[in-house]
Amino acid sequence: MSMTRTDGSESATGVDSRATTGDSAPDDERSTATPSPAWLPLEDEGIRWQGGPRIQTVLPSAAVAVIGTVALLAAIALKVVPVVAGLSVLLVIVPALWQYARVSNTAFVITDAVAATRHGVLGRTVRTVSLDRIQNTTVEQDPIGRFVGYGTVTIETASGTEITFWNVEEPATIRDRLEAERERLTGGEVPGSREQWTAVLEEVRAWRRHLERQ
Repeated sequence: MSMTRTDGSESATGVDSRATTGDSAPDDERSTATPSPAWLPLEDEGIRWQGGPRIQTVLPSAAVAVIGTVALLAAIALKVVPVVAGLSVLLVIVPALWQYARVSNTAFVITDAVAATRHGVLGRTVRTVSLDRIQNTTVEQDPIGRFVGYGTVTIETASGTEITFWNVEEPATIRDRLEAERERLTGGEVPGSREQWTAVLEEVRAWRRHLERQ
């Protein structure tokens, strides 16, 4: 399946804090209106967005489980296979249950300082990146995702750290939120210090003088 790449949770769909307070409310008031998740300790940070993978992610596994179960029961009823073979139904049901548990235990959050993910069924893993460290954000959508409106948002930092918000609704909107918060923190400034860019400028000028002498 082809993929398109465009540079730039506790629920099945994301919740933007603006939707609960109204567009006329100040940013600070909007960010504190959404309660913070228990798995992400916050101090003075406000929630800008939180969500999780769309619940429809489970449908392929559920379909396989249903079809496999029906086929097995039919085979037993027709005495094609012995009754004891009915235990093998677990081989199709367990993967579907595992996928549901995986989706329901995955959560994504954007605060006014960090982006965070939580995942894990038997255990729990929480990863966070500071918004002011974000170097690039990308959106990936397959053809069905483009049509339906879901995709994966990948967040990359200069140090090589990468986290993903996978199978989320309206991924472009989430990317815009990340970029807006990053620019708010960094002032939209060009990466690198003034001294570094001054050194680059001097190097360019030196090469220019050398070429002019030639």
